[in-house]
Amino acid sequence: MKQSVKELITLLYSGNIDKKEFLQNYFDNKSPDNKLVSELFAKGIVNEDADIIEEVIVLLYTGIFPNSTCTNYLSELLLVSWHTKHEDIASLLKNIASPNTVENLHKAVELKLDYLEYDDTFQLARKCIKALSRINNEQAIDKLKLLSNSENEVISKYAEKELVQKGLL
Repeated sequence: MKQSVKELITLLYSGNIDKKEFLQNYFDNKSPDNKLVSELFAKGIVNEDADIIEEVIVLLYTGIFPNSTCTNYLSELLLVSWHTKHEDIASLLKNIASPNTVENLHKAVELKLDYLEYDDTFQLARKCIKALSRINNEQAIDKLKLLSNSENEVISKYAEKELVQKGLL
């Protein structure tokens, strides 16, 4: 990631610029190209470059690109450990609500990532469970039922809550 892009992302995160200003500066007042997102994902994954993944996720959060075109990339990235954007990815996948992501969302609930070791509230698991709940197909419900029996009490409670809200428990 170029230094100027890092600076723009920092300004956006800090609230010193808004999404519109970020996009104007990022694209240097040119029209955004939808191919850019796919190219960035591919480059980030091949090179295991966490900075590029952060860049593309920020672009997705601006709302100008259709997230659904990136479902496979996001689902794949959910299970690798070389970046720190798992919770953001789970949130994006919740919004997409694609049945194609059920298996990876379920696997991600039980991921043990070093950078999340401190998190005794298991927020990645919670976000993945919310995404499964939003998908709401038979496979996703089956995964929620499995998770409601998790040995991890926190995870079990998150899954139970979603099942109760659906009237399934």
